[in-house]
Amino acid sequence: MMKLPRVLTAVCCVGLWATSTLAIDQPDRPLWGDLHVHSNFSFDSYSFGNTNLSPEDAYRFAKGETVTAHNGMAARLQTPLDFLLVADHAEYLGVFLGIESGDGLLAGSPIGQRWSNYFAAGTQAPISREYVKIIERQAPMENLPIGFQQNAWARLTDLAERHNQPGKFTTLLGYEWTSMVKGNNLHRVVVFRDGAEKVQKLKPFSALDGFDPEDLWHHLTRYEDQTGGKALAIPHNGNVSNGLMFAQKRLDGTALDADYIARRKRFERLYEVTQVKGDAETHPALSPQDEFADFETWDQGNLRMLPKHPDMLAAEYARPALKAGLGLQAKYGQNPFQFGLVGSTDTHTALSTADDNNFFGKFVDSEPSPERTATSLGGRLWENWRLSASGYTAVWAKENSRAAIFDALYRREVYASSGPRINLRFFAGWQLSAEDLKTGLVEAGYKKGVPMGGELFAQALEGKSETDKLGFLIGAMKDPVGQNLSRVQIIKGWRDEAGNLHEQITDLIPERSGGVPEAQVFWQDPNFDARQGAFYYIRVLEEESDRWTAHDARNFSISLKKDIVTKTRERVYSSPIWFHPLGVSHE
Repeated sequence: MMKLPRVLTAVCCVGLWATSTLAIDQPDRPLWGDLHVHSNFSFDSYSFGNTNLSPEDAYRFAKGETVTAHNGMAARLQTPLDFLLVADHAEYLGVFLGIESGDGLLAGSPIGQRWSNYFAAGTQAPISREYVKIIERQAPMENLPIGFQQNAWARLTDLAERHNQPGKFTTLLGYEWTSMVKGNNLHRVVVFRDGAEKVQKLKPFSALDGFDPEDLWHHLTRYEDQTGGKALAIPHNGNVSNGLMFAQKRLDGTALDADYIARRKRFERLYEVTQVKGDAETHPALSPQDEFADFETWDQGNLRMLPKHPDMLAAEYARPALKAGLGLQAKYGQNPFQFGLVGSTDTHTALSTADDNNFFGKFVDSEPSPERTATSLGGRLWENWRLSASGYTAVWAKENSRAAIFDALYRREVYASSGPRINLRFFAGWQLSAEDLKTGLVEAGYKKGVPMGGELFAQALEGKSETDKLGFLIGAMKDPVGQNLSRVQIIKGWRDEAGNLHEQITDLIPERSGGVPEAQVFWQDPNFDARQGAFYYIRVLEEESDRWTAHDARNFSISLKKDIVTKTRERVYSSPIWFHPLGVSHE
């Protein structure tokens, strides 16, 4: 870690900026939500035991209502969410519910009739085997009747409309596109700005319709052209993609081209950096100088447990991908990996829980019980104790509505949390100074700089002194019911003039015993070079606390195996701010 540079000013006190009012029309509090929840509409959720918790239950739970989990426990959030996306898998959406109800459209198709017979015989195993083979293209493509697909999509989106309460609780519409190439995870969550009237005009695009991310982007382009709506695709779990998520070539092995880069940059403006299947900020082998890099690390293989080679890692994690994007910017003139950071749960129980003392797992088999830390869904990757109680997305939006939340996602004014609701602000600009800590960090940040997710260009330096440094304002406040803050760090990645990529971590506040509840910081980069492309993002760490496994040990009076991790250091990640050197202009 770097020592605190002389150009840093830090203040750690309570109440310095939380109670200030903005004189400009900008968001004054973050909205908290989950962009990735599955219900019994999803094939895997139902087949692994969630036969009864529906999208309606997911919305009720997110709003703070009590829902009975499959294990009979009463489940409730201590603090309700502000928004939710039930992102059920597009592949065979609602098929089990259709079989249960004897849907005529489904029964009239060969696959629907065959699966209904399996279901009636009391076994789902043949259905699951066929599902995997079809999705991974090991068997002929069989899709459900188009009418059934449209009806299932209408049911799902109508439920979202019923629970949408603008100003109080927002239901976003979307689904998960679930492509797996030989078990390599290429999954994306699709989120729309629009309501059911628009999104119901096209059925969800599944991996059966196209397994290449480019196929999805072309579909979303058609959606926007035909409806006038807007959409984003959010990748997740690059850590189980075996090197495909941020590969510097197309899926067919050919070189990137302008169309690929433009579409990826347009639709994939965010990356789900933390969730139940591990954290994907960076990896200790990729960031050996980062003492906090080994956090909820899953790197055993892909979703079929095919082995991973060390050279795959760089194309699986956010920080190396952000660095690679700087090199691709220099090569192609555009950066396909210019993404903000969000967190979600990826729960398949309909219960969006990311708190270690209230964690309800991923599937029904990982809901709270004395056995869950000792059981496995299959293979080392799926040992339940490895599941991470993570995560949520914080959005800086001026109001709680679909349009405002989507627009914040699009401009990347968002940040990811592994669970705690830490309040985080991050701004950069040329006119910012330490005086802004006294007069109003947030107002100065908006007036004189750009917020997280923003971009700065070297052209703005024209006429300024060569000694001018890029300035940053950072404000962080603990979760009201969480731990104190132990570290506030700025992470920089840059490309030097020889084309080499670098990263550096700077601690912005002195470490104190017991941590601090709040911090304000002004920092200038002492090594700023206007000839070098760079990105900066903030990582805030809590004091160490008990992981959900430790809570289980106490709650159920059980002993844990020695290799089970019982401590954690929760965190949030801001979306980056990018600096573009001369030659890169506004689009």
